[in-house]
Amino acid sequence: MKEEKRILIIPSWYPPDGGYFFKEHSEALLKTGWQVDVLVNRLVGIRLLMQAGLSALRRFRARDENGLRVIRSFYMKMPGNEKYNILGWARQCARIYRRYEKQFGRPDLILAHSVTWAGYASYLLRQRYGIPYVIVEHRSFFVWSSEEARQMVESYHVPLFKLAYDNCEKLILVSDSLRKGIESLVPSTMERSMVIPNMIREDLFLPPEEARNSDPFVFLWAGRLEHVKGVDLLLEAVKSLSDKTDVVFSVRLAGKGSLRAELEQQAVALGVNDLVSFLGRLSREEMLKEMQEANCKVLPSRYEAFGVVLIEAMATGLPLIATRSGGPDSIVTKENGLLIERENADELAGAMQEMMANINAYSAQKIRAQCLKRYGDSSVMEQYNQLFLQLLAE
Repeated sequence: MKEEKRILIIPSWYPPDGGYFFKEHSEALLKTGWQVDVLVNRLVGIRLLMQAGLSALRRFRARDENGLRVIRSFYMKMPGNEKYNILGWARQCARIYRRYEKQFGRPDLILAHSVTWAGYASYLLRQRYGIPYVIVEHRSFFVWSSEEARQMVESYHVPLFKLAYDNCEKLILVSDSLRKGIESLVPSTMERSMVIPNMIREDLFLPPEEARNSDPFVFLWAGRLEHVKGVDLLLEAVKSLSDKTDVVFSVRLAGKGSLRAELEQQAVALGVNDLVSFLGRLSREEMLKEMQEANCKVLPSRYEAFGVVLIEAMATGLPLIATRSGGPDSIVTKENGLLIERENADELAGAMQEMMANINAYSAQKIRAQCLKRYGDSSVMEQYNQLFLQLLAE
């Protein structure tokens, strides 16, 4: 690239409030030769804001974070008024951008992570400043595979979706499973859509130095302890499996969420609490250690936009068990694991038993090689690089 071009990334959420994948995605894009800035408008409640001080609402900080120029500000959410918060947050993004451009100049392109609501904020910026933007869609409720997913979309969301999608240069879907939900709401935008999968950091998610021990056999789950993730079904499967096998196994659950206490009670009621460990939220390094010591990654989600935890596990050589819930449908193959139906604890237990019996049929080296070819950061970022060059040349 002869002339350095600048991408402004607007994430809908970002560390320390989740969004670590967006951070790693931005850092990977930086390595391809683009100048990358990140505009973070942190949505906070009154309690956290009081800790930071009310002056934080007017704060505009730009600093280097691992090579990225990150601009941070705060927006205080109003309890019980989502629509007000959406519109207010997006408008504040526009105000922050005005200060950003005055200090650092105009970017060539905006990359918004998810229509909710960075995509809508990017639409406002295009209207005011004429900056082209691309949306990368990650939201799992667009999988549209269950009534639970569809109910997450409010009627007032749809006009905002339409404005954001219909005015973007390109809509990137992290998996084709998102197409049905978006098309049903905003059919006009599908002609500008394409699929580029999520990526993994090749230098972070590495296989263990020594061969894994399968006694006891360790199943690992990671994510949010919420209904959509199907952990209740996993606990039922653990009960079923423990009743019909003498093989020693355990299940380790990494993550936090509103259902933790309820799920812990379910484990006790089923009599499997000695087989299940609730680990809480783990750092990236702690998660890597868990993956390197596990024997199989399990993801029994009810719907899933992609399943980044699956490709992270694959990069360490782990075979997979996942449900046909959207994104996993295109990740899990017969070479790397087992794909089962949703909402079926008995089938999940059967898959877990089959995995324990046939673990030696899976090659950790082949699983990792397959993962890096499809989802490695260098491969995925080259697709972004070519797309951005094409858009800016038009």
